[in-house]
Amino acid sequence: MPLSFPRNLFQRIGRQPKPANPSCPGNWSKQGEGLRSTQPLKLAGTLPVIPTPFHEGKLDYDSLLKLLDHLFPELEGYTLCGSTGESASLSLDERLELMTFVARNTPPGKTIVTGLTHTSLGEMVRLARRAEELGVAAGLVPCPYYFPNSFPMVLEFFRTLDRSMNLRLVLYDNPIYTKTFLRVEEILTLLDACEHLQAIKITDHDLDKITALKNRGVTVFCGDDVVAFRSLLLGVDGSMIIAPAVFPSAFQTVVRTIRQGDAKTALRLFSDQILPFIHLFGIGDEVSTTKALFKHLGIFRSDEVRPPLLPSSPQRRKEVLLAYEVCQTAGGVRQTV
Repeated sequence: MPLSFPRNLFQRIGRQPKPANPSCPGNWSKQGEGLRSTQPLKLAGTLPVIPTPFHEGKLDYDSLLKLLDHLFPELEGYTLCGSTGESASLSLDERLELMTFVARNTPPGKTIVTGLTHTSLGEMVRLARRAEELGVAAGLVPCPYYFPNSFPMVLEFFRTLDRSMNLRLVLYDNPIYTKTFLRVEEILTLLDACEHLQAIKITDHDLDKITALKNRGVTVFCGDDVVAFRSLLLGVDGSMIIAPAVFPSAFQTVVRTIRQGDAKTALRLFSDQILPFIHLFGIGDEVSTTKALFKHLGIFRSDEVRPPLLPSSPQRRKEVLLAYEVCQTAGGVRQTV
């Protein structure tokens, strides 16, 4: 059954929907309803994990389009259906709908990575194949997270997934959620064993991994806001964290300043215009607080989250809005909270 989005969605927010199968020059995916160029984009750059907006319990495409408008043109892309996107609380159909929608409505040349997390390997393969049809750049895959893992189990899991599809994959090294701690040697074994496994997102705070993997030519993404600046100094190839989705321009300025070799100025910018938000948006409730902020800014219609997550308390909202105001004021933008 073809996907159906609200008839007046694009009229309400001043954007026009893209047709399902446009006649486009160049090499474009036309399988299903894919619109993304099949020319592979480089897996690098600032690709923040974005929250999934809900309104009255359903996916809110109005708000999602407003979020994309907020992200671009500054950022290289984004990551859909990660932990921040509440992927574990979405149905398979909802995840397929989200991928189709963003493939239609993300500007050309911008990278989309989508989370493939699922307890069923078969469903992960279905998500990956659909992502490939739509021209999504890569899938983000953690270690399996229900059964206690041994490394041979993890290796066989990734080998099976790798053999089942042709989508590029990013290993999501998240030991807190998966309870699986991978050593550098084990990560390199996975990369060698899996043709499509081409990068790693590191949420582990053992930042020596970044240096060791970069020395071996591995593409590495920072995966935690708390260690974002240190990771940038260590030369990560990109970031999959929340802060750039809130402060696209400020974050990109920090990245460019580091690349120019001016770490002192970059740290000052980061400390003034981003770090207060990271201090106060929370570890554990960052999805709820970020949604509360986006609602306050008029990007999201609602700050709804799905169980087991809980909405932000009035006190937490007050703290996060205070941090946002401090960051914006430091950047020369006046805010009334």
